Amino acid sequence: MKTNWNSGMEYGFSFIRIIMWILGIWPLQKDDLVCTFRWFMVLIVQSFTMILVLIEFSKNCGDAKDSLEVFLIVEASLHALINIISSRFYMKKIAINVNSAIDDWSSTSVKKHTNNVIMMRYARIGRLITVSQLMIGLMATLLYFPTIFFGNKQQVVIIGNDTVTLWNFVFPTTCLFSGISYSTYTALFLLQLLQTSIMYITECATDSFFFILTMHLCGQLKLLRIRFVELGKKMNEKNYYRNALGSWIRRHYELIALAKNIEDSFNINLLIRLLVITIAIAISGMRSMVSIKHQNYVDLVKSIVFVQYYIVQSFLFTHAGDALQYQSESIVSTIYSTTWHELPYTKMRDLILIMMRTRVPLQLTAGKFFYITRRTTTDILKTAMTYISFLQVTMEE
Repeated sequence: MKTNWNSGMEYGFSFIRIIMWILGIWPLQKDDLVCTFRWFMVLIVQSFTMILVLIEFSKNCGDAKDSLEVFLIVEASLHALINIISSRFYMKKIAINVNSAIDDWSSTSVKKHTNNVIMMRYARIGRLITVSQLMIGLMATLLYFPTIFFGNKQQVVIIGNDTVTLWNFVFPTTCLFSGISYSTYTALFLLQLLQTSIMYITECATDSFFFILTMHLCGQLKLLRIRFVELGKKMNEKNYYRNALGSWIRRHYELIALAKNIEDSFNINLLIRLLVITIAIAISGMRSMVSIKHQNYVDLVKSIVFVQYYIVQSFLFTHAGDALQYQSESIVSTIYSTTWHELPYTKMRDLILIMMRTRVPLQLTAGKFFYITRRTTTDILKTAMTYISFLQVTMEE
């Protein structure tokens, strides 16, 4: 494991490294036994969470509102479980990207003011997204957990011929843990508090790590474009052209390989996430309309919060994919803007071959089915609105 982290690498990756170290999925510790043990314990806890919510979902003893909240918890638990497994499975590939980032920040070229400013700009974006996600989640936790625990009211209901005691939990497990004492309820509440924290950290860690890696790659593509601009200004210098062109071609090939690592590691995760986001927006939108009809403003606020959260999540993924595509496409336009047509045939042929290769931009996909761009966000909203219209007509009939 490389340890030569400078201030730039520390700024861009230190925060996400701490989070992923807690979960045991930090790529540079894939062979560490303690790290593997932490990952195994997190996997057991998250699997137990998934089992609990699925059992509660199968019981279905609540109303429609409870069923919706159970569905959202099932989605979050499933996504967190997939993140834990896939992150461990693709640790070797992602470790290549992290080591490449360490080399980038340690290279002599980063000492140039322009290069350092560009790399810090993209590192700042990744760090801002990571901190923002965690802070928003922390604020929601501080508001949500106390309202459940301290505002909880014991309910005695009759189910069939039995009289049982119901409690409100962090997870919708009221049916599963009915009839328990207050001391047992307190212990289960604390356990679910731990489960929720792991689930939330796992989601934030993987999504933020994907964004940070992609932003760093975008920064390297932008630096490569600037180098091709410099190459265009010094084409008549024979030694510079011959030495620099081969170096930049090899660098472009390395960046293509790094983009493929990100694509292979996250494409299935992105597909599942975007599909669920579409369904969740549709259901939450339908719930908002029902809440307005029945003047249930508490559920209306919850639904609006859910919709806003999922829209921000979709934008997080699509912005990263769109930025990567834009930076890779800008290289061919930069080369074409030079005076390549005035060069001797041998030099002209080299640049034409490079432009032919860069015509195919670097793009991220969702499960190899469709490309992730900003247009994907509008497609998600259009599909969600179609589902809402369909559900509305079905309910009216």
